[in-house]
Amino acid sequence: MVNKQAIYQKTPKGAQAIANRQSGLAPKLRSLLIMVDGKRTQEELTTIATALGDPERLAELESEGLVEAMAVEEKTMPAALAPAASPAAAPVRAANLAEARLFSSHLLEHMLGPMAEPLCIKIEAARELPDFIAAIKRAREIVREVKGTAEADRFVAEIEAQMPAG
Repeated sequence: MVNKQAIYQKTPKGAQAIANRQSGLAPKLRSLLIMVDGKRTQEELTTIATALGDPERLAELESEGLVEAMAVEEKTMPAALAPAASPAAAPVRAANLAEARLFSSHLLEHMLGPMAEPLCIKIEAARELPDFIAAIKRAREIVREVKGTAEADRFVAEIEAQMPAG
């Protein structure tokens, strides 16, 4: 049974395919891959794929390992409701960084639209905190250039509010 409410996200291979314009993806398939943002459901993406001429394109992206369905708990559990744990515990820290990457990427995409895609790829690729901070600093500068200082400050403040304490 197909879960029409499943949320899809790009895999690292999918993010790399977007970053590399010579990836060999057909233009319509690339367009659908760009639309996979970790917020849209299977149903929404199938509607987009149908508009692009082929409702099976999402399945094609999935079979090629470019996208994957996210676990429902990963999408729906807010950070404030996540079980508390010691900040020194490595698995909890990784989960918090992953959550911060996802939140930051979505916020940036909301603020800048499609032009945020290259920055989102860098944010999502950051596996260590220093890399994440560097990507956020770069994103802040772009937001400042496009939207102004107040929006850049709001961008950083919202991300800082999502970061785990400690």
